[in-house]
Amino acid sequence: MRLNVTHVWKSSNSGWHSKSIRRVKKHMKSVLVGMSGGVDSSVSAWLLQKEGLIVHGLSLLFWETRFNSGTNACCSIDSALDAAKTASMLGIGHTTKDVRVEFMEKVIEPFISGYSNGLTPNPCILCNKYVKFPALLDMANDMGFDFIATGHYAGVLNQRLTMARDVKKDQSYFLYALTRETLSRLLLPVGGLTKDEVREIAKGLLLPAATRPESQEICFIGGCDYGKFIRDYYGGSRSAAPFRQGPIIDMEGNTIGTHNGLYAYTLGQRRRIGIAAKEPLYVIGIDTATNTLKVGPRCNAAASECIVGELNMLVDVSFPAVLDVRIRSAGRNCPAVVSRVDTLRVRVVFETPQWPPAPGQSAVFYDKDTVIGGGVIV
Repeated sequence: MRLNVTHVWKSSNSGWHSKSIRRVKKHMKSVLVGMSGGVDSSVSAWLLQKEGLIVHGLSLLFWETRFNSGTNACCSIDSALDAAKTASMLGIGHTTKDVRVEFMEKVIEPFISGYSNGLTPNPCILCNKYVKFPALLDMANDMGFDFIATGHYAGVLNQRLTMARDVKKDQSYFLYALTRETLSRLLLPVGGLTKDEVREIAKGLLLPAATRPESQEICFIGGCDYGKFIRDYYGGSRSAAPFRQGPIIDMEGNTIGTHNGLYAYTLGQRRRIGIAAKEPLYVIGIDTATNTLKVGPRCNAAASECIVGELNMLVDVSFPAVLDVRIRSAGRNCPAVVSRVDTLRVRVVFETPQWPPAPGQSAVFYDKDTVIGGGVIV
């Protein structure tokens, strides 16, 4: 099967380029499923079909280079082909939409700009907020579908976002920036299953994704590290601003080395500092104004509080409030007091000091299993 990228929905008023797609009748319950070609979205489509809904698959083409071809990259043409094969096996329709321009503007460029300015942005959150879910909703509205769905491990209960049953696979952290309107139309079929159960269903259905390896990488970076990706973006030029050398200082302010650009560091980082010391050194501070990297022993890395901006609250709450807070995707929920700084920011004071919250990453607030909201660490 060959994917014809001209037969995709264009962001114009010209309508469908493929005449095989018909508008769904409004009186029938229907759902548009984001299909990456992976096992989670494939099984999600089948589960919804099993429930009697009219199901149509949508694959979004985010990014395509020689570095991320292959089905391990959820945003590649090969993955869209796999999704189309799965849709055909299930007997449902399938469409591909090209969102590469939006992905570059809303995800790639902010990712590079963030790291170039000493931040640690989360591209998956940016994608969900600005590209993936807006595209799903737009297409659902244009086609007349009642709901949208994805293969994320999380839940929606009474229009509130919740953690997944499989805590190790929980992806609610990545979804906190969705709007309440989106949650009112969102279905997450695998949120109540474990990964093993999902794979067993896929094997029983003989779906192409049943044995597909699970990607643990940022989709557009693939096998290379983010530093190389940023260097390649600038054409390998070492004269660009992100690659300016600067001093590495210790906790007393003494210069003990030279870094090759602040883009390559994040708070709490230990590797690739390049300084020989009696004890391991960690990144304690990143000062973009003076182009200085501050390092110190592990005991100086922990933080007792952080400031969070760009708030998106999914549940109304009165501050100050005692909530559980997660400050990195693979981290644990930690008790904290969250209080207002002003109308745009809150202060998070942890019950116990945490590994340093990295500016640019997100802090997500929970009340038990329910996502209350979150924002970006500043």
